Amino acid sequence: MLRCDRVALSVPGRRLCTALSATFEAGEVWAVLGRNGTGKTTLVHALAGLTRPSNGAIELDGRGVTDVSARERARKLGVLLQIEEGTYWGTVFDYVLLGRYPHAARWAGFGRDDRAIARSALDAVGMSAFAARRYATLSGGERQRVRIAQILAQQPRVLLFDEPLQHLDLAHQALVLSIVAARARDNRETAVMVLHEPLWIARSCTHALVLMGDGEVAAGAADELLTRERLEHAYGLKLREVDAGDGRCFVPAI
Repeated sequence: MLRCDRVALSVPGRRLCTALSATFEAGEVWAVLGRNGTGKTTLVHALAGLTRPSNGAIELDGRGVTDVSARERARKLGVLLQIEEGTYWGTVFDYVLLGRYPHAARWAGFGRDDRAIARSALDAVGMSAFAARRYATLSGGERQRVRIAQILAQQPRVLLFDEPLQHLDLAHQALVLSIVAARARDNRETAVMVLHEPLWIARSCTHALVLMGDGEVAAGAADELLTRERLEHAYGLKLREVDAGDGRCFVPAI
């Protein structure tokens, strides 16, 4: 379980969030929403223990997330960063296999089970045929699917995704969100995703967290929290609410 207790986030000269209290439970899929620069990436980094909040506490299974050792944290929590620094020159399969590092035997390295899990993760995102390709030769969308496969191979109980749908076409956006929703439902995992497309939220997310841009934040069940008025305030534009049959969605009123 991942929990925020009165968390405040800030960057030099700007307050992003003043008092966020939320508990991210097993089986839940959270959407993190807000305009550019409101602190979505900063929040993901703090939840992952990569940075510290300016105030408050973030706990992973009852312990401060930064107090958990890096290896133990990686077994429990996986994070897909928005920007990947550097270039990996190995194969696609080797890249995904790195997701098994927190579980690998210290001296024996990766075993048969690790390789099977990596192959299964590649298959889940439709990239098995690319296993022997150099990762650096892939397109942006292909890389994104492989990056997601690496997190799936890691098998954490908490998945933190900063813009997982970037570079993906509509079909692969739907595929990734269906994978995340199924893992939350079937494996009782927790997912927290920064998203920019309100069309997907009603279908894929059980909860939402909206950063308003003025330090205020709203968090709760998606069907109650996501109103046209709240999203218009958060995004600063007029929206139309559309009944999509299996849930509501919001589109710009242009």
